[in-house]
Amino acid sequence: DTVFFHPLLIHGSGMNKTKGFRKSISCHYASADINYIDVKGSIQDGVEKEVFEMVHKKLVARGVDPTKLTMKDLWMFKSRDVSLPLN
Repeated sequence: DTVFFHPLLIHGSGMNKTKGFRKSISCHYASADINYIDVKGSIQDGVEKEVFEMVHKKLVARGVDPTKLTMKDLWMFKSRDVSLPLN
């Protein structure tokens, strides 16, 4: 089964009390003409720091210096353009 939730909907499924695990996929949509907004100094600044902490080890293992990257760079790396043919 697949369930999609609107991002503004508050939802929850309760604690997983089984020995198994839950699978999830996070999907985000942004148009191709989106502009990146620098979050430094904003309430989202902590999110940027957390993201860099999470990817630091992977970047270093690939020979990338994390101090040379911005949050915009990380989002560009993880984003994929999905284009459908127009008939």
